[in-house]
Amino acid sequence: MEGRSDVDAAADRISKLPEPILQHILSFLLAKDAAQMSTLSKVWDSAWNSLSSNFGDKFLKSKDMPKLVNVVNQTLANRQKHKISMQKFSLGLPHHRWLSYVDDWIKILIACNIKELNLRVSRPIYEGKLEYNSLPEAIFAAKALNVLRLDGFKIELPSNGIKTLMDLPVFKLGDTSLPKLKKVNLEFCPFVFQLVDIAAINLEDHKIYSLYGNLKVVKITACKALKTLYLNCVAVTDEWLESLFSSLPIFEIFKLFGCETLKNMKITSDRLKWLMASRCDNLIAVELDTPNLIKFQYNCHPLSTFKLKASILLEASFCLTPEADDNHWHSKLTKFLANFNHSKVIELSCHCDRVIVIPKDLRENFLPPLYGTNILQVNLQNQSNYSVVDVIDSMLWISPHLGTLSFITRAPGLKTLKFIYEDASDDDEKPCCASLPWKCWRHVLKKVKLQNFTCMEQQELRNYFFANADISEMVVIPLDCSL
Repeated sequence: MEGRSDVDAAADRISKLPEPILQHILSFLLAKDAAQMSTLSKVWDSAWNSLSSNFGDKFLKSKDMPKLVNVVNQTLANRQKHKISMQKFSLGLPHHRWLSYVDDWIKILIACNIKELNLRVSRPIYEGKLEYNSLPEAIFAAKALNVLRLDGFKIELPSNGIKTLMDLPVFKLGDTSLPKLKKVNLEFCPFVFQLVDIAAINLEDHKIYSLYGNLKVVKITACKALKTLYLNCVAVTDEWLESLFSSLPIFEIFKLFGCETLKNMKITSDRLKWLMASRCDNLIAVELDTPNLIKFQYNCHPLSTFKLKASILLEASFCLTPEADDNHWHSKLTKFLANFNHSKVIELSCHCDRVIVIPKDLRENFLPPLYGTNILQVNLQNQSNYSVVDVIDSMLWISPHLGTLSFITRAPGLKTLKFIYEDASDDDEKPCCASLPWKCWRHVLKKVKLQNFTCMEQQELRNYFFANADISEMVVIPLDCSL
């Protein structure tokens, strides 16, 4: 009996927790399990009634649906009866035959002022082709809706929009539809789409995922509140891109993937903070006048010509893939990196070490491209052609005043080198090498800290640094090697 009292006391203490914490506990459960918890007490029931309903956004098994339908029916009926608003509703249906329930559920959700709705349904296949399920038109009466995520639906808009997604090659969302809508994701747009026209005045986040670059025109200039835009396989033109930023006053995050029609990327914006360009492989030139850009991701081949104005806090990452028959790769890479010489952090990702080891005879003809960069990270999938000393020697030429150099490789653990330099007086600022306009690391480096290198690598690096710099100390972590 004493043990039973302890259990009851513990349960009572949990029930006395603030409602947000109880909701957090319930949020880890599926709705059917959380509903059972709500029967424990009035406190749990209150927490459940004010919680978002997450029935799982992954496709459920058909055998589980009858029981789930009862749980959803009871949950929504209870919230409608007590006029309880709903923040979020998520559901993944395994088959279109369960859509008969969705109409009634959506009507209740609208009455409960639903703010975020995530619906997924498995698409049936007829005669070898995927078919889309019709979405109830009632959804466009959801005035409180902020976020709408759909997968597997054919959208039928009211009379002021298009009639059916499959009848006309246009998706149009006017400013009278869903006035509080803040996020729109159009994923796997079908081949019939030729135009997307969004005029939602409060839209902040927009994603368009087309198929094979068939989507030709995107009209979003009326979305004055837009902050984030992601375009995947959309036929972006140079002119469309250049005019985009003048129409969107608070545009901050722009991501492009697989937009192969883009040849000249010219962006002028004092608001843009994050730019990604990936697999836009016909880019010839990039010109960025973006003084507040702090994050840039680039994965396009071959390397484009560049003009850049960005924040000194810029963190730039590049995925490097040289052309198989390109004998001038390292020269192109050096010139390319020089555009980012004052960036705070640079990340280089490549398949093999030969991509980033600059030949020594080439180094005599160029200045180090990243002389102002303090942090350099290398993501190296395969190290087979060069030793660790060769790779680090190249990195210290590319960026001669590094504070931190780190390597991500297939081996477990992040390999890191930290460099500590002597304090320079005014007299010491003069160049020490005729080929460089500044003091090189070999003459000012005093201490190196190594972490997660193998015993053999530690020995090689010890020999390298003591032979090439007047260092006073080398610290090695972990201390499990006898050097």
